[in-house]
Formats: sequence, C-alpha cells, structure tokens
Amino acid sequence: MQETTIDYKTIKRIIRRRWKTFAAAFSLLIFIGCAIAFIPPSIYRSKSTILIEGQQIPPEYVMTTITSYVEERLQTITQRIMSRSRLLEIINRFDLYKEMREHYTTEEIVEEMRDDIKFDTISAEVIDKRTGRPTAATIAFTLSYEGKNPATVQKVANVLASLYLEENLKTREQSASDTAAFFQQEINNLKAEIDGYQSKISHFKNIHLNELPEYSALNLQNLAALNRNFDQIADQLNTLKDRKILLEGQLSNVDPLTPILTAEGKTVMNPTERLKYLRLDLIGKQSLLSVKHPDIKRLKKEIAELEAQVDIKDDSVEKIKKLEDLETKLALMQSKLGSKHPDVINLSKEVKALSAEVISHPEEIAKIDIQEEKPDNPAYINIKTQIISSEAEIRNIKEQQKELKEKIADYEKRLAQAPLVEKEYMALMSDYENAKRKYTELMNKYMEAKVAQGMEESQRGERFTIVDPAQYPEKPYKPNRVAILLISLFMSFGAGFGLLALLEAFDTSVKDIGQLGSITGLPVLAEISMMTSPEELKARRLKSIGAALAIAAVIALGLFLISIFYMPLDILWIKIQRVVNKIMIF
Repeated sequence: MQETTIDYKTIKRIIRRRWKTFAAAFSLLIFIGCAIAFIPPSIYRSKSTILIEGQQIPPEYVMTTITSYVEERLQTITQRIMSRSRLLEIINRFDLYKEMREHYTTEEIVEEMRDDIKFDTISAEVIDKRTGRPTAATIAFTLSYEGKNPATVQKVANVLASLYLEENLKTREQSASDTAAFFQQEINNLKAEIDGYQSKISHFKNIHLNELPEYSALNLQNLAALNRNFDQIADQLNTLKDRKILLEGQLSNVDPLTPILTAEGKTVMNPTERLKYLRLDLIGKQSLLSVKHPDIKRLKKEIAELEAQVDIKDDSVEKIKKLEDLETKLALMQSKLGSKHPDVINLSKEVKALSAEVISHPEEIAKIDIQEEKPDNPAYINIKTQIISSEAEIRNIKEQQKELKEKIADYEKRLAQAPLVEKEYMALMSDYENAKRKYTELMNKYMEAKVAQGMEESQRGERFTIVDPAQYPEKPYKPNRVAILLISLFMSFGAGFGLLALLEAFDTSVKDIGQLGSITGLPVLAEISMMTSPEELKARRLKSIGAALAIAAVIALGLFLISIFYMPLDILWIKIQRVVNKIMIF
C-alpha cells in the first residue's frame, strides 16, 4: 500500500470528512475547561510584608539579652499563632468557614485555616557579625491569607500581621524580663550567701580575735615586751628576797623589847619585867632550895606584891626563853665541866623544874605567842616594818609574775595557733571575696539586663514593622480562569486534531485516487469531483453561519465571564499589549 502524502489538501479533506468529530471533541473539552474555570468559587489572597528592623541603639552601648536567631523566633511565634486556640479565636471573630462547621470537625477546620495561611521569608546576603563571613539572613517575611470574601481576607491578614508584631514584642519583653528576674534571683541568693560568710567571718574573728594573721606582728612585739617585763620583775624579786634576808639577819640581833636604863647606865626593869624575872628566878631556886627557905619566901612575897600591881595572866614566853637560855648554858657547862660537876647538877635541876612549868604549852603555841608579843624597840619595829613591806612587795611581784606568765602563755598560744587560724581565716576570706566578685559581676549583668529590658519595653530593640499592609484584593488569586480557558482552548484543539489523526490512522477506507490505484494495481483514468446541489450548498452555508454564531457566542460569553470574574476587558487588553511589547523588545 502506497503511503498517502499529507499536504494541505489532505488535511482539508480530513477536516471536511471529520469536522463533526472535531467539533464534538473540541466542544466537550472547552465545556470541561469552562466548568473548571468558572464553577470553583473565587479565592482571594491578601498579603502583608513585614520588615525585620535591627536594634536602633548600637550594641556597643546596650547589649540585647535576646540570643536566638530571628529564624528561630519566627518559627516560635508561628507555632504560637498557629495554635488551635489562637486560630479558633480568629475563626469565631470573623465567622470563617461557615459551610464547613456542619460537616467537619473543629480540628479539620483549624487545619484548613492553617493551609490557607502562607508564611514566606525574604533573605539577603549579609555579613555575620559573629563570624565575619557572608551569610544569608532573613530581613523580612510575608504573611498572607486566602479566602472567599475579599474584605474578610484583608481583615484576617491584618490581624495575623498584628499578632506577629504583638507576639514578637511580647516574646522579647518576656525574654528580657525573665533574664532580669533570673539575675535578680541569683543576686538575692548570692547576697544571702555573702551575709552568711560575713556572719561566719565575724564569729570567727570574735573567737580568734588575737590569733588573726594581721595581729601576728603585734603579738610578737607584745610577747617580747612581756618577756622583758618578766625578766625585770624577776630581778626585782631577787633583789627584794636578798633585802628580806638581810633585814631578817639584822632583826635577829635586835631585842624586840627596849630595856630601861638608869642614870648610871644600868638596866632598870619595870614591874612587868620584874615580875617575869622573879617568877623565873623562883622556879630556878625552887629546884635547889626548900619551900621554907628565906629566899623562897622573900621571892614569893615580892611576886605577890608585883602581881597585885601588874595584871599578867601568862608568862609562858619568858619561861620558854629562860628555858632555852638555861638549856644552852647547861650544854656549854656539860661540855666544859662534865655532868658530875655541882654547878652542872644544880643547873640541870633548874632546867628540869622550868621544863615542868612549860611542859603543858606546845612549842607551836609558844612560838605563836612569841610572835604575837608586841615589841616596843624602835629599831626592831623599823626592821620588822621593812621586812613586812618587802614581803608585801614580794607577794605583789609574784602576782605580777603569775599574770605575766599567763599573758606570755596566752601570746605563745596565739602564735602557735596563728598558722591554723590563718589557714581557716584565709579560706573563709577567699570564699567571701569570690562571692563578692561574683556578686559584682552579677550586679553588672543585672544592670545591663535592666537596660536591655527598658530598651525592649520602649521598642528600640529589634522589631517587626509592617512595610506593606494587607490590601483589599481586587481580583481573585485563584482559580486563574483566563489561564484555564487558554489551556482548555489549546488542549481542545490538540485533542481534536489528535482524535482526527487517530481515526484516520485506523480508517482503511479509500480516500483518494492514489490509494485506489495502489489497492487495485490499475491506473486511474479519471476523477469525478463531488457534485453538490443548491439545497446542499444552502444547508452548508446555514451550518457554517450557525457554527460561526456559536463560536462568537462562546467567545462573547468567555469575555463576559473574564470581565466579571477576572478583570475588566480594557485592563486585560492593556496588559496583553504590555506583554506583546515586551516580547517584541526581546
């Protein structure tokens, strides 16, 4: 079979034979395209552009406490605004999605609104201050909302933009406030810690007041001074002891009682002394003579007269003294004359008799009596007074020595404890100084945080500014009816011609003389053209006119719908001219 050459005449014959099929396919696709273009409701979009302005005050003067990147904050703010409660509030406020409330759940309606809200960021190439390298930074973002009512869409878009601004301010103020509150809490805790250290240091100083490191030099000086004073007092004590010994030696050679002397220089006894003397003499003679001896009687008579004059109850002191003298004298005589000598025998009897008199008085009492005997010798009294004064001075110096020893021991203890006390004290002071230094650092940071908080509250930090507020949408955002119609038109033509080509490919009938000759193998002698009657021509003209009118009606309807749902035709024509001019320029 010879292949048919496709030329203009062939295409014309194909169209003439199958124009109804082409018209049916074209009309169907055009109808479907128009349905797709005009049946869905018009969706309007209103968009706001929000600029991210940097901090107005230079960071060298005020450091912000917001450390997160703007992208992080935008994501955080978006999550908060897109929360179920926030979106439900907006839905109820503007009475959105009324047709969905009867058939869909709240979560589905909220999710539908999330899909209708579009958030896009605008980035630019900037130099990162932290690294010094170029990087992409978000300098602005767009926020849009899609809906069926253009006025409501504009309002919702503006509300969403204002929510972003409010949430950003709230977030930054809250972050700055939280930072300042954190530093305030830390400062309060550290202040309590410092007060605790101060109390510990004060208590430690009270306990170890004189053992602190700053008193070490003073303690050494005081200890040296105390040692010098102790040596001086020791010398004074030795001097006083030597003086006392000297005075006691002098006192032993002085009689405490002053004797009475006559004009001739003889000693005259007073009645008291005379009575004492006679009593002792009586005891001595009684040991040698009998009671009736005239000397004994004479002595007793004289003693009786003196006792009537002088009131002496006890003369034990004189008896003891006399006994001591006689015993000394007896020992000397025995050593010289022997024990058989008459004088020694007589003296022994006298000692024995006198001993019998004083045997009833113990030696301690006799000595006390001797000490308590009031002397009247001025020299004795003077020496005795000096001895007493020396003893008082010795006691006073010994008390001073005792006090000095206690003080020296105290200072030595302080110096011995000083290293341990210094170690503990320095540990306390180190903790205290570290706490103070940390307190100062926190206070500086707290003041910076307060300044940053004031900057955020006065909106002088990084902020969002609406540079392009949401406008009233004058035309639908979607569907793009013109684009759909144009695509439908081209698809209709393409589908129609494609269908014709497909039908022609599967059609085996003879359509021209070439195919006929090819099939029969015989030459074709003549070709009789199709003959059309006048009635057929008239009917064909009417069909052509009807088709032209139908096409014109479709075009008119399309233009009408475009002017109603998309934009006025004059504006569309101006835009088409602009596009054509741009194409011609390129």
